[in-house]
Amino acid sequence: MAGKNSRRSFLVGSAAAAAAAAAGLSVGRELAPDTGPEAATTAPSVQPTTVEFHGAHQPGIADPTPTHASFLSFDLAAETGRTQLTQTMQRWTAVASALASGDTSVDPSSVSSGSGPGMFTMTVGVGGGMLDRLGIARPEPLIDLPAFPGDRLDYDASYGDIFVQLCSNDAIYLSGAVRAVRRTAGDALVPRWQLNGFRGVAASTSSTNGRNLMGQVDGTNNIAVSRGSSGGAVWIDDPSPEWMQGGSYVVLRRIRMLLSEWESADGVTRDRTIGRHTSSGAPLGAWDESDPVDLAAVDTSGTLITPDDAHIRLAAPRRGAGEEMLRRSYSYSNGQIAGGTDEDAGLIFVSYQRDPRTSFVPVQQRLAESDALNRFTEATTSAIFAVLPGVVDDNDWYGRRLLG
Repeated sequence: MAGKNSRRSFLVGSAAAAAAAAAGLSVGRELAPDTGPEAATTAPSVQPTTVEFHGAHQPGIADPTPTHASFLSFDLAAETGRTQLTQTMQRWTAVASALASGDTSVDPSSVSSGSGPGMFTMTVGVGGGMLDRLGIARPEPLIDLPAFPGDRLDYDASYGDIFVQLCSNDAIYLSGAVRAVRRTAGDALVPRWQLNGFRGVAASTSSTNGRNLMGQVDGTNNIAVSRGSSGGAVWIDDPSPEWMQGGSYVVLRRIRMLLSEWESADGVTRDRTIGRHTSSGAPLGAWDESDPVDLAAVDTSGTLITPDDAHIRLAAPRRGAGEEMLRRSYSYSNGQIAGGTDEDAGLIFVSYQRDPRTSFVPVQQRLAESDALNRFTEATTSAIFAVLPGVVDDNDWYGRRLLG
């Protein structure tokens, strides 16, 4: 035990020193479809404040979803190779492990000092472009996402070589973590984009899903998952490549909501667009959010109760087709657009899956082609990354099997 503590102290100290130098300072269960609320269990009477860092899978995927998140993307600097990237990953491992336990000594900005971790998690992934540059064969599921009809992508806010997801119930702690991650990246990585998201408290602490900025209950019918599970819809358990076993794939899309148009639509139009009642989250024709969706149900005239182009019909995974994915999305708002009447606000859609070719892509293609919600939304960011396996102990680090 003493050896572990001394090694961690060394790593944490090294990370803090590296951060200071970079800143110029002198110093689960098995996966299954779930007809209930999003990956939820009844909240304990006393909420924990930390999430275990070590494990076969990275935290921040199958854990309860905190109320705040920052999503960062980096590109490799021109001179960065395997050695420099390895050093960054080792520093990040020390930072993540320390912050997960509430140790803020790795944050030289002192922003997080005095705040609690608030279920802090850090999740790291790599992009296909990074693997191409380092001469490492891409896993087959790590595709370049196709262009979808209706996309209005901001190239500078899409793609990237490295992905970092940071989550916490404490926005100040999260801000300090973002600064620590950036500083310990040093000169090896160049920041590409950052998205900041938030969720309702209910969505992270109880079995009740929160609402998005359209007022819709969000996350119903998500799959249930735990960090202790293997395989299934989220976790990689294939033998090739070996460095991805225990990992996953994340797809991130920033979807701007055209809120003025949405709020001008009448209540019936909104409900039929989604396929759920705004007031309760219940499927059309039902009473409770947890009521099962019957897509074949018709009214007395024989008309489908859930329209052909309703969002929930097109987004529903087709049974046996491998389309299930774990959604872990956040709302965002950058305020009113200058000179306009609308906001830059909407949803940061985040999904984890074992193969985006069979899950995200076919579902998104259906949505892009005929989703009634398309008249009220536009996608402005798109990215896909291979999420590395978990750090199993104090001798391990992010991407050790990939880069070591």
